[in-house]
Amino acid sequence: MKLNRFDKLNLNQLENFFEKHIEGFFEKKLSSELQPVEIAKHMARSMDNAKMVGVSNLYVPNSYTVYLSQVDFERLSPYISELRQELHQYLAEYSRKKNYTFAGQLKMEVALDPVLSLGQCRIENQFAEPEPTTEPPAPEEADNDFSDTKVFPKLSVAEPNRQVVIAGLLTVIDGLDKGLFADIARQRVNIGRLESNELPLTDMNASRLHAYIILEEGKHVLNDAKSLNGTYINEHRIVRKVLASGDRIKLGNTIILYEVK
Repeated sequence: MKLNRFDKLNLNQLENFFEKHIEGFFEKKLSSELQPVEIAKHMARSMDNAKMVGVSNLYVPNSYTVYLSQVDFERLSPYISELRQELHQYLAEYSRKKNYTFAGQLKMEVALDPVLSLGQCRIENQFAEPEPTTEPPAPEEADNDFSDTKVFPKLSVAEPNRQVVIAGLLTVIDGLDKGLFADIARQRVNIGRLESNELPLTDMNASRLHAYIILEEGKHVLNDAKSLNGTYINEHRIVRKVLASGDRIKLGNTIILYEVK
């Protein structure tokens, strides 16, 4: 019997229904114990879905937690350490093949979720940044304003070595925190999402400690604190740069104006 167009449409809908509901039902009912290779595939898919496009890299989360069902967790408990190590190696190799860049040191955990059924797993990942330190990180590269050899003016015995302190002002001119400002002179000014920063931001594209400004030889120097999305001055990415009045600093989606008072 020849099927007309309407009959073919109904047949396709029926096949889709069986594929979605009936086969899925038996797959859940007849599911077997979860195998490590299945966990690895779920983690790779989780990494792909969470990737973030940076200026020159594809960034992926560096912290992963695998949740297993009660039965699977108890079965794998004696080998959790080995499993975690294997998954760690797998993700590291997978990221290399995909040319991904981890947002920090890769972390791996395996935990129990009693809600899950046998053969199921759940993956959670996040961009976990390292805790900020009180000491400024070493610069990654030299800037034109700083050479290896520095020439200092010769001071006479009677001449006091006094550093001229300039007063600066940081003002957010674009972004969620528009209008926020901070005065700077001698003190170090931390910028980022931490509430304890001298200039705290709510921009989720900024790191917790994104950048900081210190006084060196009478000049304010902006340093990137190894942020995820980078620090820019007048559209140029920097690691370390002497500030000039009128410079526009870009962190995430926030633009900050630096002025000398």
